[in-house]
Amino acid sequence: MWKKLLSFVIVSSLSVSLVAPIVHAEAPIENVNVIIVFKDKIDKTAIQNVDGEIEKVLNNVSVVTGEVPKDMIDDLGRDKDVLAVEIDQRVQVSGQVQDWGIQTVKAPSAWESQLTGKGLKIAVVDTGITPHKDLMIAGGVSFTPYTPSYVDDNGHGTHVAGIIGAENNDFGVVGVAPDADIYAVKVLDKDGSGNLSDIIKGIDWAITNNMDIINLSLGTQTHSYALKQVVDKAYNNGIVVVAASGNDGNADGIGETVDYPARYDSVIAVAAIDSANNRGAFSSTGAEIEVAAPGVKIASTYLNEGYGIMTGTSMASPYVAGTVALLKQANPTLSNTQLRQKLIESTIDLGTLGRDSFFGFGLVQAPVSAYSQQQPIQEEAVQQPTTTQDQANQQPTQDVVTAPPVQQEPTSTPVTNPAPETKPVQQPVQKPIVVQPKPTTAKKMNATMKTAKSKYKAGNYVYINLKATDQTTKKSIVKGTFKVTIQSPNGKTSVVTVKTNYKGEAVVKWKAPKNAKKGSYKLKMIASASRYSTASATKSISIY
Repeated sequence: MWKKLLSFVIVSSLSVSLVAPIVHAEAPIENVNVIIVFKDKIDKTAIQNVDGEIEKVLNNVSVVTGEVPKDMIDDLGRDKDVLAVEIDQRVQVSGQVQDWGIQTVKAPSAWESQLTGKGLKIAVVDTGITPHKDLMIAGGVSFTPYTPSYVDDNGHGTHVAGIIGAENNDFGVVGVAPDADIYAVKVLDKDGSGNLSDIIKGIDWAITNNMDIINLSLGTQTHSYALKQVVDKAYNNGIVVVAASGNDGNADGIGETVDYPARYDSVIAVAAIDSANNRGAFSSTGAEIEVAAPGVKIASTYLNEGYGIMTGTSMASPYVAGTVALLKQANPTLSNTQLRQKLIESTIDLGTLGRDSFFGFGLVQAPVSAYSQQQPIQEEAVQQPTTTQDQANQQPTQDVVTAPPVQQEPTSTPVTNPAPETKPVQQPVQKPIVVQPKPTTAKKMNATMKTAKSKYKAGNYVYINLKATDQTTKKSIVKGTFKVTIQSPNGKTSVVTVKTNYKGEAVVKWKAPKNAKKGSYKLKMIASASRYSTASATKSISIY
C-alpha cells in the first residue's frame, strides 16, 4: 500500500505548573519542544529570559534544542540574536528485492579494481542498524529518547545499511561498498518516526566524528533553518551528504515535489528507477534532482538476520552513498565538491537529453580504478526509459517481504580479445576537397542577476547572485562565464569573472570599502557560453 517516505507531524509536550496560594490556581502553562537557531553565537540568557529550558547545545552549528512556554515563542523569535524558533516535529519514514541494482550501477566492475569502500566512514542516519551476519557495524549512537541503543527495531535502517555495505561473502546479499565502515545513527523509533531535533543531532554527531559520507533516507516538504544549517555545515566540513528525493511524486511526473533536505544545494538529491531504467512513479520530481539510482524492489538485509524487499527513494539514496565511497577510494585527494562533480560526469543520461526533473544528470555508475591492470570493460547498452502501465504500480509499500538468503557473487562482464591489427591499404593521394561548414545558429541564453537588498552599508558584503539557463529548454548552462562590472559614482570600476556551477549559478562576493563613496553603484553582467549568444543584465544598488 502507498505510504510516503516521510511525513512530519508537529508535536508538543505538555507540562503543568500550578501556583497554589490558598484558594486560586493559575492556568496551566503549555510548554513546547523547540529548535532555536541563533544568528551567530548562542545566547543562553535569551532562552532563560522566556522561562525556557535548554536540552542540548549542538557542537557544529548555532542551534539549541529545548522547551519554552508556547506563548513565549514569538518573544524569543524577536530576540536580536535569534534567527528562528522552530517547533519540533515528528518524522516518519518507510521504504519499500531481487538485487538487480548492484549490476545496474556496475559495482562488480569497481570491486575487480579493488575498489570496495575500504577506509571510508559512512553514517546511516535512520532507524538504527540491527546486528546481522551479513553486516559489520563500525559503531554508532542513539538520539531517540526511549533507548540508548542504536539497534534497529524497525528494519528500514538495516535495509539501507545493507545496500551500502553488506559483506561480500558466500551468502545473503552484497552492498555497493562492502568494505566501508558503516555507523548506525539512530534518530527514528520502532515506528519509523522521530523528532526533527534528533535528526539534527545525528547529523551534528556525524560532523563531530569525521564521517566521510552521510546518508539521509528521509525527508519533508517543510523547510527548516536548523536542518539546512547542519547539512550545510557538514558539506562545508568536506562531507558528502546524500538524501532521498522523496516518495511524493505522481505517475505523470508533474510538479516540484522534492523533499528537504534533498532540496538543499549542499545535498545530493536522488531519484529512484526500476530495472528497466524507468522512473518509479512515486519518485519525487523537480529541478533539484541530481542523480538517479535503483529504488524499486531492492533486496537487502533486514531484521532477525533476514532479508527483505523494499521500494522507495530511501533505497536509491544508499546506492549513491556507496558509489561515492568507491569514488573517494579511487580519488582520495579530491574534495567533496570534486567528488560530486565526478559522480555527475560518470552518470548515464536517462530521459530527455541533459539534466531533467526525473533523473537529474542520469544513472550513477561505479568507478573503475585508473591503476587497474585489467582490460577496459565494454560498456553495455543502457535501455532508455519507456512509458509503461507498470509505472503506476511501482508505489512504495510499507509491507516488507522477507526473502531467503540470496546467493550474490560479484560478476564481471566478459572482455573479448580485439581482432588482430590489420595493415592499412595504401590509397592514392588525392587533392583534398575543401567544404565550407554550414553556419550554426547560436542558441539563446537567459541570464539573471540579483542581490538580496538594494541598499548596503559601507564596509558590508554584497552578494550578487547569477544564473544562466537555456532560453528554450530552461536547463542550466553548466560551463558558462559571468563577467560582472561594478561602477562607483565617481566612475571607478571593479571587474570580477566567475564560472557557473553544475546548476548554472555563481555568486560574486564583493565587499564595499569602509571609505566607499556614498551613492548609486551600477552593476553590469555579461554572460557567455559555448554555442550560445551572450546575455546581459544591469541593476543599481546604493551604498550609504
